[in-house]
Amino acid sequence: MSHTLFRVAGTAASRPFFTRSLSTRADLKWEEKIMSALSQVRDPVTNRSIRALGYIQSISPSAVQVELPSPFHPNRLELVKDMTACLQEAANPAPKLKVSYAERGHDANSDTAPLRGPGLEHVQRIMAVYSCKGGVGKSTVATNLAFALSRQGLRVGLLDCDVYGPSLPTLVRPVDITVKRSEIGKMVCPIEHEGVKLLSLGYVSSKSGVPGAGSATSSGGNDPAVIRGPMASRVVTQLLKGTEWGELDVLLLDLPPGTGDVQLTICQEIVIEGAVAVTTPGSLAKADVLKGIEMFETLNIPTICAVENMSYFRNPVNDEKHYLLGTPISHEEMSLESEADLVRIPMSEAVSKANDDGVPVALLGTAEEASAYEELAAILTRRLFDRDICPSSQPSDPSESELEASPSTVDSIDVNNVSLTYDHNRKSFVIRIFSEDGASESLADPEALRTVNPKTGELLEDTKKNTRMLAVKATERKGSYGYAVTWGNGATFIYSMKVILNLVKNNK
Repeated sequence: MSHTLFRVAGTAASRPFFTRSLSTRADLKWEEKIMSALSQVRDPVTNRSIRALGYIQSISPSAVQVELPSPFHPNRLELVKDMTACLQEAANPAPKLKVSYAERGHDANSDTAPLRGPGLEHVQRIMAVYSCKGGVGKSTVATNLAFALSRQGLRVGLLDCDVYGPSLPTLVRPVDITVKRSEIGKMVCPIEHEGVKLLSLGYVSSKSGVPGAGSATSSGGNDPAVIRGPMASRVVTQLLKGTEWGELDVLLLDLPPGTGDVQLTICQEIVIEGAVAVTTPGSLAKADVLKGIEMFETLNIPTICAVENMSYFRNPVNDEKHYLLGTPISHEEMSLESEADLVRIPMSEAVSKANDDGVPVALLGTAEEASAYEELAAILTRRLFDRDICPSSQPSDPSESELEASPSTVDSIDVNNVSLTYDHNRKSFVIRIFSEDGASESLADPEALRTVNPKTGELLEDTKKNTRMLAVKATERKGSYGYAVTWGNGATFIYSMKVILNLVKNNK
């Protein structure tokens, strides 16, 4: 029997109770037989049966509906295989297995939704792949990670954010690279290849309407873009928000190397929930990647795993590893939780040949490098699953007593659940912290924000009360980092989430 996988929107909290569609005694006996069989399947993460966990939603002779708690469940394929085997053993003909996921919705009350736009509306997670030094193989890692995640059953998209030297058209060469217009507004549709949705300025022709796009070339891509710095950020933003990505579990952003305007603009335009750092061995590469980790920490984007690319060369004669580029980097140096979050990928001719052929090595499935990308995909999936299932590590609705008793509680709030608006009637900032149960609200005097350093929250010297400046014109979300506040005199400052949340703590 073949099983069918499909998705439905919803949350674990709103998961329906088990429903019965059978009525006769014989039917109920058959149903209990199926339920008993499925009860033998245990979730490896919790070591509890799927029946006890409430995964089984309904049973009928034609289909069994099961809902897993997250599309990033690290054992989802194994669970589907085990459930299918149980159904085939319990009944002949066996009912069809239908699997859905309790996908995390985007809170309509939160002002992070407008940051996404219609093209990103159905994207569950947006992750960045970055390096601060060119030539470390970041794009190779991002591309192979995308296909490795897809092979694990996830719906994946990949955006090449490098407008000066887009490499995706070289690394992946679909038969049809025509970027078609979407039926939604003036958007475009990504190219699909081996189950992954792809987009790069290198795929986009000058007729697409995207600024900076070159004309098509005989090699398959487009001419290099000649773009001034300020326009580069605009082009990347348009590629990101002006694309109809559709239903995705994760969208990977292959950021250009460095810590410049493009990276900062993207991080302030949308909410990026985590990042993968790419580096090579050696002190120079380590110094650069640490700058990137620090920048993303400042922007409230955690680096959840890392890749040391070209880590070693394995001698094919005696299987000995040789560290040609220098001493390997430790997970402590990368500010990672454990060594398991750091993947080391060897130098090899296989990767070089795969890049030249336009076939990601992750699709080959046999090489040592393919196994390394499978490991990286498994780490990323597990970390995203932990964030979905264990929100207690990032409390989003602390009580007033908690805020008073523990100042560090403010630092642990998920910044994506925080909003800042200005109430002209009350002449106060309104800070809301959202949770599944509702939202807590605090008011703050504009003076408290105007007189502090926007980044650190330290009191500024020589700040005189200015009634005109205290009249707030607008607030605008800037990704996970914070909010831009436009004051009455026209000045605009971007305040970090740390500064904004300190207003809550200091107002108690």
